[in-house]
Amino acid sequence: MARRPASRRAQRGVALMALLAVAVMVFAYVLTSRLNAASRFVGIDREHNAMVLARAKRALIGHIAQRASLSTENNPGRLPCPEAPAFFGDPAQEGIAAGNCTLPAVGRLPWRTLGLEMLVDAAGEPLWYAVSPGWALPSAGAMLTINSDSIGQLTVDGAANDAVALIIAPGPAMTVLAVGACTAWSQSRPAAGPPDLRNYLECANATSPADATFVTGTPGSTFNDQVLRVTAADLIPPLEAVIGERMQREVAPALRTVYGAASWGTSAGNPLYPFATPFANPGTSDYRGADGVYQGLLPFTSSAAGCGADPRCSATFVSWNTGVGPTVSASGGLIISSSCSFPDPATARCTGVYAGTGIVTLRMSVRANNVAMALRTLAPNNMTVEYGLVPYGPPGPGTSASGAFNTNGSANLLLNADVPGLVDGLGLPLNVFFRLTADLGVIADHALLDPADPTTGWFVRNEWFRVVYYAAAQQSTADGLPTYGCDSTNCLRYNASTPRNIRSLLVLAGQSLSNPAGRPNGTLADYLEYQNVDLGTLYEQRQPRASKVGLPAINAPFNDRLILVDWITPNPTFPVATLP
Repeated sequence: MARRPASRRAQRGVALMALLAVAVMVFAYVLTSRLNAASRFVGIDREHNAMVLARAKRALIGHIAQRASLSTENNPGRLPCPEAPAFFGDPAQEGIAAGNCTLPAVGRLPWRTLGLEMLVDAAGEPLWYAVSPGWALPSAGAMLTINSDSIGQLTVDGAANDAVALIIAPGPAMTVLAVGACTAWSQSRPAAGPPDLRNYLECANATSPADATFVTGTPGSTFNDQVLRVTAADLIPPLEAVIGERMQREVAPALRTVYGAASWGTSAGNPLYPFATPFANPGTSDYRGADGVYQGLLPFTSSAAGCGADPRCSATFVSWNTGVGPTVSASGGLIISSSCSFPDPATARCTGVYAGTGIVTLRMSVRANNVAMALRTLAPNNMTVEYGLVPYGPPGPGTSASGAFNTNGSANLLLNADVPGLVDGLGLPLNVFFRLTADLGVIADHALLDPADPTTGWFVRNEWFRVVYYAAAQQSTADGLPTYGCDSTNCLRYNASTPRNIRSLLVLAGQSLSNPAGRPNGTLADYLEYQNVDLGTLYEQRQPRASKVGLPAINAPFNDRLILVDWITPNPTFPVATLP
């Protein structure tokens, strides 16, 4: 009987332990349920953010393509800067991009510039945006270089050149801890004043001032940014579609006029086309055309002063043929005496005496090398004429110029200057001294080479010519003289079922489908696809829909775009190109 109290105490202890176990189980259940619920809410938030970010990205790409299509856009492909900091909190101006920005730039997404309403993340915060150097204007009036080989310069998660822009959902304000590469910061979100990016972004994304290094990360106690990349691969295909259309509208007509004027002995209805530059690395080519080459790079060599160390710059490629001396003649008067020479390789000159009673046209004949291996125009105002009763009087410009091509690509030029005949008191003609001087500026760069040209300057500045292939029918070049011009038996054509009726065309090479990191290089197959690579006279236009599954073979990986320059009837009709 003495053991009963001890037994009761043991039973009460067991009961207490059981109750404690039940309590622990209930607590664990409640805690787990709440954690699971929180996890579900985080997942829902991130799904919402993903949809908002994707919408912003589509709008950004559409904005770039729409802007690039405008003839007034001098930097097709440029991204807008972030929202101007001064517009923060201003209902009338917030969401408008700054006109220029220090790059790399980080700020709020310029939603109004993109044609959107203010997009917010799951925490109700407007989206943020980062843009790479080379893709937005660093200063008012700046000129960029954006083409198929352009890359982004933002480093993301340690991958260099990974993105051209980032769109970021900042999430709710938080206290950032000094963990790893993160700097401690207690975020606050004031309603006014220029926003401090550290109050919205975390860790590497919050470097102030902004740098080009970013992270995506996962949500945690010290980071909650949700980041969406915008890459060159996202932007370039739609940009190329627009550039192809602008080339058809603006570049092709300019190329038709190079040697299509009567001053070259040709006609607008049957132009003569320059020889091509043999294909080589477009990044290092000198872009000098060669006799007998009908396809390759555009003959884009330039003689313009100040074009720098670019290998395509040469003041002497198009030159006077000093082996064939200049001569001078006259109409409306007489040449009493004359002497012609090349005082230096860049200058042709004739001096002498003429006589006449009315307007006398002095004509200097001179031969120039390599004219059909480049894009040139005649500029008679770069010839000077001096005349007087004593040598020589004030200089004046030439009057007109014309040229006739030879099969080797040289041209015979006829440079004209109208001068007055002088008479004495009896009306008899007096002997008048003259001097005609023509430097190589008489054969000037065509407007298509001019980066300041209001119509095609964008093509030069953004170096689209470095990703363009050029072809002309042999009979439509100087090798087709004297009766140049291709016909239905020897013109170029596209796709096997079409007639041979193309005198000249361009191929806009898209981003490399096989070696995207290896351009520029000298491998043609890294630029063109299929039929366009075989150096023949048949070219190919496919629908550039390489990424879609289940399409017929005609839609295999392909992103070349043909630009029709000149043709004979019937008018070729290219298939409509669709975006990838």
